[in-house]
Amino acid sequence: MSMSWRKRIGWLAVLLFLIWSPLAVPSYARAFSVDVAATGTAASERAEKLQRLETAAERLYNNMQQGNAQGALLEMESLIDALEGLSFKGLTSVEGIHALAETIMDARETLSRVEVSQEEWIGTSARLRLAVNSLNHQEGALWLQYYKVMADNLQSMEKARVAGDASELKDVFQTFKEHYEVIRSAAIITRDPSEINKFESWLSYVERLSNDKTLDLGAIDQGIDLGKSLLKELFGRRADEPVFLPITGYGSPWYWSTLIGGWIVLTLFYTGFRKYRGDQIVSSVGRREDDSNHYRL
Repeated sequence: MSMSWRKRIGWLAVLLFLIWSPLAVPSYARAFSVDVAATGTAASERAEKLQRLETAAERLYNNMQQGNAQGALLEMESLIDALEGLSFKGLTSVEGIHALAETIMDARETLSRVEVSQEEWIGTSARLRLAVNSLNHQEGALWLQYYKVMADNLQSMEKARVAGDASELKDVFQTFKEHYEVIRSAAIITRDPSEINKFESWLSYVERLSNDKTLDLGAIDQGIDLGKSLLKELFGRRADEPVFLPITGYGSPWYWSTLIGGWIVLTLFYTGFRKYRGDQIVSSVGRREDDSNHYRL
């Protein structure tokens, strides 16, 4: 009798579970879907604000490059509006936020001046555009395109050192430093602060060497070699990576090499086949002419 009751209780528990589970599971699913939807909405809103911010920065850049003060002021307001309520969590560090704020303040200050300096307008708008682009693009940001330019500057410094031309070395270093100032905010937004500190410490060291009345050739050699390594590190390049790279973006280079080679072989085969058919047509026409002449004779 006790076994019968235990069986009944067991079956009742199973029945209650089967009745309850279809009701309970959707409730958990609904709660989970609400959380996912809320997270997705927040991410979508932030992506939209970032896009608005980048669009405003690009338009501001174009207006300031062209000296259009009225258009630049309007786009600056649009840029400020896009920043309202924007969360920087996961996008950059505290140093990155500070660097972005500096570029915006510099651009606003430049626009508010009575005397217009085209050089300042070009420089501040470029720094701001690169900074905002770096914030919105963790990979493939525009500032990374400056690697080749700055690598060439280092090479020119090396040539000036070999020639013993102190004046040229100083001038090229100043150009290198100016290029870094253009990308500095963008680099701070993207890179770890320790990398920025290391690179800027090297800059200060080489600047001191280049300003010395008597060049310390050995120290300059070591400084330039270290600069090449630090530049690659700053731009995310491998230590053994050359300046000029092959086309990237293909996961299997052997596959593409085989495919291209196949197309070449196919083209050569088709050309040979066309030539063979052309020879056959010419030969057959010649034979018909011979036969007709034979019958006439």
